[in-house]
Amino acid sequence: MKNMYNFVKNTHKNISWITIIDSWKPGENIWLIAITHWNEPVWLKIFEYLVNEFKINEKLKWWKIYLIANNIEAYIKYSKSEDKNKFRFIDDNMNRVSNKKFKNWSYEHKRFYELKQIFDEIDFVIDIHSVSKWNDLIWISDTKYKDKAEKFFDVETILIDEIWNTWSIIWEFIRKWKEAYWIECWNHVDDIWFKNWVINILNFLVYYWFINWRIDKKHDNIKIFEFIEEIKVKTDNFKFISDFINFTKIWENEIFAIDEYNELKHNLWTDIYLWIIAKNPKKWDWAWFLFRKLK
Repeated sequence: MKNMYNFVKNTHKNISWITIIDSWKPGENIWLIAITHWNEPVWLKIFEYLVNEFKINEKLKWWKIYLIANNIEAYIKYSKSEDKNKFRFIDDNMNRVSNKKFKNWSYEHKRFYELKQIFDEIDFVIDIHSVSKWNDLIWISDTKYKDKAEKFFDVETILIDEIWNTWSIIWEFIRKWKEAYWIECWNHVDDIWFKNWVINILNFLVYYWFINWRIDKKHDNIKIFEFIEEIKVKTDNFKFISDFINFTKIWENEIFAIDEYNELKHNLWTDIYLWIIAKNPKKWDWAWFLFRKLK
């Protein structure tokens, strides 16, 4: 991790941890975001691969690529911690502060405000995350970009949502009619599927003519799920009934979690699927999402 730390500590307009790959030809710019949460370091390896192995600076046809290490202090704390899964941020979940009242004492709020100063320079955004449990390689797309996403993302699953209604970082871009996506890779530090993660970034760059390459797609039958509901944890005594993994179908009236004394069950009168992305959900934070299957 030390080499990657040295790599991503560059600055742009006095904003730290931004590395720009510049073709020196005018056009639209793409922003790749990593380390929004400190326990998701795998995508710094993507940054390192693009620069040091793929030599993206030699292949970039035009425009610029911004490599953004989002939550600096959290990553530094992660690097020094013996417990790599204990915390995910310093003060606030940085992926939930985009439309909240500014807190001058919160590191994440101040970092988000700092980065907002260059949002107008960006045209495309890929917000890169990972999960602690085994899942499909998942791309999350706003509804308006669903058809595009199927053309260049080589994944098992695409999630469709009205992202401009969310509090995520890419919400800020979507509501300004800029194109933005979110990726969830299999595991925070798993190297086995590293090539698959790289392929998806390169596919995006090829599709939008940042580089001359080829679209590499192995998954023809992509599963597509549409977001229904986000559920929050209301007490400190929350537990799932089973160790759910990936997308699990929940039957009508099936109890799948208990929040203190409240039994949570499927009562939406349609087939739903449960996807858990919080290993140890905290009070008043999200624990899981409910989806309907489109394809």
